Amino acid sequence: MVHNSPRPRVLVILGAGSTLHAGSPSTRDIDDLVFGIGDEPIRSVVNRLRAQRTEGNFNFETVLAALEELDDFSVRKGHPTAWSCIGGYLAAFADYLPDFAPVADTSFLSARTQVIGRIKDFVISRTTEASPDALRNFFDQLRAIFDLTVVTLNYDDLIDRAGDWYDGFSAPARANHAGTFDLAGFPQQSAQHSAVLMHLHGSVRFGFPRPSPNPPMEGEVVRYGQPIRGLQVLLHPPRGIAQPTPIIAGDGKDRWMTRACVPFGYYYNAFINTIQACPRVLVAGYGAGDQHVNSWLQEEYPRLHGARRRVVRIDPALLKLPEVAECLNLGGDEGQFPPVDPDQIERIIDFLA
Repeated sequence: MVHNSPRPRVLVILGAGSTLHAGSPSTRDIDDLVFGIGDEPIRSVVNRLRAQRTEGNFNFETVLAALEELDDFSVRKGHPTAWSCIGGYLAAFADYLPDFAPVADTSFLSARTQVIGRIKDFVISRTTEASPDALRNFFDQLRAIFDLTVVTLNYDDLIDRAGDWYDGFSAPARANHAGTFDLAGFPQQSAQHSAVLMHLHGSVRFGFPRPSPNPPMEGEVVRYGQPIRGLQVLLHPPRGIAQPTPIIAGDGKDRWMTRACVPFGYYYNAFINTIQACPRVLVAGYGAGDQHVNSWLQEEYPRLHGARRRVVRIDPALLKLPEVAECLNLGGDEGQFPPVDPDQIERIIDFLA
């Protein structure tokens, strides 16, 4: 819905902790999944990273980033003069690693796709039957007062099922079909619609289009009505896709949110525009691990809005912080998300109003 007279808007940022209540895997759960893959070269990459780093100093995204860089190196080894086809400057130094011996006939890029496929399958299996009712109850109460722009960093589709959101994609004609992104309408709609949802790092519903008479541009992400369809297309991507982009993970998130324009470039631009214009922010279950979010949330946002800002932070792990008039910190028992206690919800709404 688009309002003629704007209501107050709240920017909501959801991290992994925001859907743990419904069984969605934590970052640690995904780490355990990836670290337990026995296939090569994934197992060797994990073991080498584990030998180099402490357990708390690498995660599944480190593995994905390493596989991407190793693909550059392996291509350079096989084709030393193919510099124009290889991403990453370090590939130019592959000849200085004589002991580098990738597994025979193994593509590191294929291994990366396999890891992402395993992650998507894991998330789908944990959340397909999960109820979105708790999320819906909380967000319905927020939407009665505010317009919402929800930025989720999660891959699951629990928040999608918790309301009627505008995410820029058209509705698929059938459940096993995909909707395409509204390039022309999204900039205006994302600023004016009363309920905007953006999967900044991808979604289990995202995938590549299947062949059709009038397909979207090559490499353009579409949204499937059923998560399993997005998974199937991910495992069998169309030719010409340089990287599997329906999920944004690894050290190159910033790069892919600028190069994979649909939908991630549009989403990131809308996130920046919203945080510039919106003094009200609610952050739930976010561990502050993404610098492309932190640079705006922790640095620019306070400078832009000063004492006008109203921030609600909800997370059981929140340390006891000094009382700040512009920030409501809910940690410990109060940090469970979504809130269900009517008094707590009323307190959050009153603070943001």
